[in-house]
Amino acid sequence: METTFCKIVVVDDEMLVRQGIIHLLDWEGEGFQIVGEASNGREAFELIESQRPHIILTDIVMPVMDGEELIRLVKGMYPDIEVIVLSSFSEFEYVRSTFQSGVADYILKPRLDAASLLAVLKKTAQRIPVLQQVDWRNDKRQSADYILDKLISGYPVEYEAEVLQGIFPYADFALVIAETGEEAASVGRKEEWLENSIRSLLQSGGMPLVFRRLSTVEGHVRLLFNLNVDGREALIRMAEQVFAAGIRAHMFQSLAVSRSLTDLEQLHTVYSQELMKLLDHRFFLPEHSLLVDSGGEVQQGAAFDQDAFAAELNRQEFDQAFARLSAYVSSMSGRRDTGVSEFKSFLCHSIFQVIGMLLHFHYEAKALDESKYEYFRSIHEARHISETEARLIQFLQDATECFMKNRGGTPAMQKILLYIDENYSRQITLTEVAKEFHFNPSYLSNYFALHNKEGFNEYLNRARIEKACLLLKESPDLSISEISSLVGYSDHSYFTRVFRKLMAVSPSQYRKG
Repeated sequence: METTFCKIVVVDDEMLVRQGIIHLLDWEGEGFQIVGEASNGREAFELIESQRPHIILTDIVMPVMDGEELIRLVKGMYPDIEVIVLSSFSEFEYVRSTFQSGVADYILKPRLDAASLLAVLKKTAQRIPVLQQVDWRNDKRQSADYILDKLISGYPVEYEAEVLQGIFPYADFALVIAETGEEAASVGRKEEWLENSIRSLLQSGGMPLVFRRLSTVEGHVRLLFNLNVDGREALIRMAEQVFAAGIRAHMFQSLAVSRSLTDLEQLHTVYSQELMKLLDHRFFLPEHSLLVDSGGEVQQGAAFDQDAFAAELNRQEFDQAFARLSAYVSSMSGRRDTGVSEFKSFLCHSIFQVIGMLLHFHYEAKALDESKYEYFRSIHEARHISETEARLIQFLQDATECFMKNRGGTPAMQKILLYIDENYSRQITLTEVAKEFHFNPSYLSNYFALHNKEGFNEYLNRARIEKACLLLKESPDLSISEISSLVGYSDHSYFTRVFRKLMAVSPSQYRKG
């Protein structure tokens, strides 16, 4: 006679809490079966119609739809379903009010251990009429699904090898992930289509493969294939056929095939560290939605020369710096040696650098600075390398317009400002700079005022105070007097007066602030 399990849906907005509960017990060994999980009440309610659980184990405080509203809906439409509430100490009064809606019991999260949870569940299950005859003894054998779910999730599990040997006749394994782009609660039709398509191909082609669907998480349908040593080619051929049909039918966005493995204890590593990384790199491979991990080493591409980029910006060689950055981003298409988050962070940092240098050299970049967070947002939301490249091109065009205006200056003016920026720490004077560039001091003073929005002394003081601000924040071991000397002021009291005038606070207040 088929075993009757008490079916449970777990609802909590924290994934770690859900996973902790799911892997807390040998559920089937105790007579229970986790048939679904959800991160809020709305997702849970969608699961109920398809899974018809006996018990819902739910948190109270959740986004979208909280536990209290979920309980009212469930008890109104499915009065036979029992609900157990998970809560913290601070929510006790809130939880108590849910008993008016027919909650069966509650359990405090801080006391959520296997024995306590199992006791509450068994007490609740015994109230359900269709489960009156269930054998609640603990001698039920672990199922293959339970064992495989533990292995792919990375939780320790002891099991009898015979359980898996009976369904997997071959020595090698491979994991296949279909990325649907939907939450687990919405992929039932796609799971069924995928299984039927694979089963049909295997039957018609006589391929030396068997497969088993694992639990679905985060919009990924996961399939474990068992193959003989010569079955790798057949698996890739089958994946190509399924992929082509699946894309046409809009069943999934991409398909990833792992390297072959012989030890199922490696399942979690292959899934979490290898296949997920492979799917992540589809960002750099927009034209490749069928991804196959051959198990070889990833070839390293050329690194970005950050020092050369910074030096070009500092010399105001913006055309060269922009060309360098653009070429590097273009080279990333097809590469697999850099993480997506790492790449996006690098790109945002580079934009920040460019804007900072434009402002430092007093180009009209205020509008660009105000729009930087919009650039950051669009880059972090980009789905493919082509989208980030297009956004970078737009930014570089806007930045080019800033420096092409040249703030009304001339090449000679640019060289004078660069000289000041490189020598501010010395006791340089207008006379010294005039001599360096073969100007009459009086003429240089007028020339500076004509081609720059600040006079010579104003610009020199601002350059020194900007550097002093950095030292005050980044070098706590340096005294204010030492910093004054390092940025070119021999008179500490004069430094303090200039600092207060430009920053509206004293150096010591700035350091504290």
